[in-house]
Amino acid sequence: MGRVLRMVEIPVAKNTGLRRVLGALPADIVVGLAILVGASLSVVYVHSVVVRAVFGIPLLVFLPGYAFLLVLFPHDYSDPRTARPALRTTERPRTGITFLERTVLSFGVSLALVPVFGILLLAIAPRVDSVTVVTGFGAGIAVVLVLGEYRRRQLRTTERYVFPIRSGAESVVASFTTGATLNRRLNAVLAVLILVSVVSFGYALTVPNSGEEYTSLSLVTRQSDGEYVASGYPESLSTEGNAELFVSTTNHERELTRYTVVVQLQRVETTSDSVSVVEYEELGRASQAVPPGETWVTSPELRAEMTGTGLRLVYLLYKGDVPKRPTAENAYRSTHIWVSN
Repeated sequence: MGRVLRMVEIPVAKNTGLRRVLGALPADIVVGLAILVGASLSVVYVHSVVVRAVFGIPLLVFLPGYAFLLVLFPHDYSDPRTARPALRTTERPRTGITFLERTVLSFGVSLALVPVFGILLLAIAPRVDSVTVVTGFGAGIAVVLVLGEYRRRQLRTTERYVFPIRSGAESVVASFTTGATLNRRLNAVLAVLILVSVVSFGYALTVPNSGEEYTSLSLVTRQSDGEYVASGYPESLSTEGNAELFVSTTNHERELTRYTVVVQLQRVETTSDSVSVVEYEELGRASQAVPPGETWVTSPELRAEMTGTGLRLVYLLYKGDVPKRPTAENAYRSTHIWVSN
């Protein structure tokens, strides 16, 4: 009687999707792309300057140079003086650069490339803000990283540069503890210069320039093509033109700011040297959290019961809480137009 053989299929776990892609990429490419993604997300969704600095510092002072050097030097470091004589038939030139050289040059090349990136961004970007800068830098660095990885994959596996986590740290420590005294002192000076550049970039990212912190408030109307202009204001609240009156608030405070706009219709008495509010009517309020560099445009509905002459439509802007009695004196910003009703 013959045997019946039964084929049993044993399930084997397979790497699919993101896991397969990340598993095929070297660690330095994965970390670099993670920094690019983190910087992009932080500038759009996170308004903490500390989080932005965590991603922004390597994005500006290290990654550009590292990606550029990966294109130029995809080889692992090889010194013919350390090669085994039995395996060496001809004198081979040195290839690649050491980890310490790659690290130091990454900082130096980054400081040289950042202004070039900035000039190109100013030339091609329709507007320049934090989102545009991070997106532009990130896209450029990603392209160079991909090109560097392509260059590296053209080499044999044994010749490719691999980011040395443990041995790299040991070589950095050894550069300050071993070797000639002059070399160790030069390495220390170089480390101080790198630290100063990193601290300078970190300070620029986390500490805003107080002289440039402000909020602009203006009244605008919308034209037929959708463009907002500071003209063509309605002269009367009873006309249909008031529906096209908007208040524009632009945040230059370098941080996420919550604004509240209070709209009042005021009756005032004017003299030669003063303007006094006789009575007022609050028409409405609107609040919005505005990211840095962004503009908030809103159009509160204007329905007033006060009539007569000597009327002005006042927009009071506040950061944070609004006082119990909003006035032009306690508002952060204010603007107005004269109207009749």
